Amino acid sequence: MSPKSRLRFFTAGLLALALVAASCGDDDDDAAPAAPEPTAAAPAEAPAEEPMDDDDDHADDDDDDHADHDDDHADEAMDDSEGAMADESMEPVKIGLIAQVEELMAFPEVTAAVQAYVDYFNAELNGANGHPIELVVCGAGDAVESHIACANEFVNADDIHVVINGGFLSNSIASGTILAGAGKANLGLGNDFIDYLTPDLYNFDPGLPGLAQVFFVFAKNQRDVSTMSLFLADDPAIAPFEPALYAIGESNGITITETIYLGFEPDLTGPVSAADTANDGWLFVLADGAQCTAAANGADTVGYGGHIFGNDLCLSQDLVESGAIDGWSGPIVSSAPTVDGGAEIDEINRVIDTYGGSDVQTAGLGGWALGQAVIARDLLIAGGAADATDESVLAALSTYSSSDIPGFPDVSCPGPDPWAGACNTSPLMVTIADGQMTAPDGFTFLDFAELNFLLG
Repeated sequence: MSPKSRLRFFTAGLLALALVAASCGDDDDDAAPAAPEPTAAAPAEAPAEEPMDDDDDHADDDDDDHADHDDDHADEAMDDSEGAMADESMEPVKIGLIAQVEELMAFPEVTAAVQAYVDYFNAELNGANGHPIELVVCGAGDAVESHIACANEFVNADDIHVVINGGFLSNSIASGTILAGAGKANLGLGNDFIDYLTPDLYNFDPGLPGLAQVFFVFAKNQRDVSTMSLFLADDPAIAPFEPALYAIGESNGITITETIYLGFEPDLTGPVSAADTANDGWLFVLADGAQCTAAANGADTVGYGGHIFGNDLCLSQDLVESGAIDGWSGPIVSSAPTVDGGAEIDEINRVIDTYGGSDVQTAGLGGWALGQAVIARDLLIAGGAADATDESVLAALSTYSSSDIPGFPDVSCPGPDPWAGACNTSPLMVTIADGQMTAPDGFTFLDFAELNFLLG
């Protein structure tokens, strides 16, 4: 299939996904209350100043000023210095979390990281203007129906105004569309283009489409790659991205010469050995750590000496520490436990070590989750804390901007037209060395406008 044919196929698939997402929203109109229509330019009701004027002292000062955020953007200014605990006698403010924790695709690190940071907020950062923050978790599995049920649960919860949505692939589209249609602030784990084209649906995660752009920009500019083999998980949920990967690679001066589908067998040496070792780079877009391990073992057996890139699902903490993917590079849409991360990463690890349980980590999706926890707290404070409404919190999200999220570069919403839901961010490109993440190349800015050509 030629690149143009692939692109036409992809665009048709995108339109089909848009129709599916729209139908998901329509099917749930009876279950969800009538949605308010907040105006993006409308100010939040409670804040007196910009919501993100926190002192950027997370870990930069030796006198532990990392928690000295000034919450002056709310009418009831509170002391946010280290050691200031939330007042348990005050009414709690709540954050909803749709957690994919059941069945095949499970991400327990998301719940663990969010809960650790909520506990940190309450113990050291005065909760939300003195009010304790409470995390309300709705567990979901592989089936989209479970995510739809969670979305409707939060739509009907009058005391929950922001939802961290950890759904994966089509699950995030279905639940996110329901939340957006009901006017509920949704912090999504974006996976498909429709996540960024749905009104009032905002994502600080670029998903596979956005990461594909980062892959190729990084591979071309930092590794001088011109030809590439693509290894794709033999999964119907991932297969539709193939034409987009070809098109994005070509737009960045990289030619993908072949696609090799990988199954979920423990030994993938056979299919990996069929790849062209003359190509400058190999790109693995796989589904989970076990498949990444098998692919890495295959590449090692073949003795491939070019540049190897893997998607973020191959960068779990256990897999990194195993040494199996030494030499690989890939994106982390959040802070990561890099050995060269400096004081800010040290502070993240301090919080995780102090308040986290056995499942908590900043690798995998844990780093994304801790960032969303910080954003959710910011939005609740900007929206009025205990006086927040769906409208005020969504208005705060639609104009959100911050340079104070631990481990993140500057982020802001909305994204470039027409990708309003692709909030501006820069994934961190890490390279694995000796079982550790390093970040010699730092952040790679993601400009979704560079993907406009995919819309035809």
